[in-house]
Amino acid sequence: KKKAQEPPSAVEREVLRILWKLSKEEGLRILKYCHITSAMEVLYGEDGARAVVVLVPYVEMVEYRKIEQELVPKMEEELGAHVVLVQYRRIQRKEKHGKRLLKQKRPMSRSMTAVHNAYLEDIVHPHNVVGRRREYIPHQPVPTHLVFLDPKVKEITASKLIMYREVYKALTKRKSVFDYLVYPNGPEELRQRTPNTVPADGAGFTERVIRPAPLLTEGGAGPGPRFM
Repeated sequence: KKKAQEPPSAVEREVLRILWKLSKEEGLRILKYCHITSAMEVLYGEDGARAVVVLVPYVEMVEYRKIEQELVPKMEEELGAHVVLVQYRRIQRKEKHGKRLLKQKRPMSRSMTAVHNAYLEDIVHPHNVVGRRREYIPHQPVPTHLVFLDPKVKEITASKLIMYREVYKALTKRKSVFDYLVYPNGPEELRQRTPNTVPADGAGFTERVIRPAPLLTEGGAGPGPRFM
């Protein structure tokens, strides 16, 4: 039995009004054929700042990305808030023994981890996440997710870190901290242990590229064994 469709909220009606108004402009006429799934308002900061998260259908996100650079600034001007475009995704439960099996195996894109990671990429778009790890604090049952951005975009995103955190928490219920991936000054072994999404890339190395650490540190018995 289908649930009764809820009427649109005040935020959704305001977003629809603005999209219809902008669809009459020359470069945004494609908005007449685009839709939104829902919209939500997220309050953050002590000054009462707010962000509007617009969930768009999965197949129409490509069209929104084409006009995003022109659309988002105009929507932010009309709403007086940050606007984040997020692709709508659905989490599918994992099959368990003794329960009714699904018609097909659950795709990896429908898992909770994949959906939350995709939400994170949409929130920081057009920038990229260069590092990610979880921090477990004593006496806290839920870990804190540390998300690292490229320090090259610090001037652009420094004022949005709190907004990123609150929007990600509203979508996933996860506690997170957004920061920039700056490798500390120290031995090469310490720098190599710094978290990174792809261990072999050069993200965060602003001064020079660090080569792999030797098998033995200084003061050891000599070079390590060679395998033929």
